[in-house]
Amino acid sequence: MTDSSPPAADLYQHIVLDHSRAPRGFGRLDAPTHAADGANPLCGDALHVELRVADGRIVAFAFRGEACAIAKATASLLGERAVRLDADGIARLEARFERLIRGEIEADSALGDLNALAALAHYPSRRKCALLPFATLRAALAGMPKTTTEGNSA
Repeated sequence: MTDSSPPAADLYQHIVLDHSRAPRGFGRLDAPTHAADGANPLCGDALHVELRVADGRIVAFAFRGEACAIAKATASLLGERAVRLDADGIARLEARFERLIRGEIEADSALGDLNALAALAHYPSRRKCALLPFATLRAALAGMPKTTTEGNSA
C-alpha cells in the first residue's frame, strides 16, 4: 500500500496559498488594547495589527493592509499562533521562525503551520515580507505606533 498524502512541499504551498487568499483574522477588532502600523519599504507592504491583551496575554488578533501573499499568509498564520501568548512567547516564536526561514533549522513543532514558510530559506529577498507581521505585532505589544522591517520605528 502506498501513501497518497501530498509531499510536504505541496502541503506547505497549499497552506501559504490558502492563508494568503483567505487570511484568518483579516479585519478590525472591537476595542483593541494595542495597535501598530508596519511597513516593508523594500516592497511596499503595509500592515496594521490590532490586539486585545488581557493579563499580559494576547486574547485576540486582527490585521489589515496592502501586502504581498507572503506577508498576508504570515500574518494570518501568526495570528492563529499568537493567541494565548505573552510578549516572551512571541519573542521565542519569532526567534524560531527566523531560524527556520534562514535555513538554520528544519520544521519545528512550536511553529505549527508557520513551517509552511520554510522555503523562504531559498529566497532571502522575501524574508522581510514574512518578518513584517512579527515586527508589527512586537511594536503593538511595546506600545510603538509604527515600525518597519528596516528597524526604524516611530
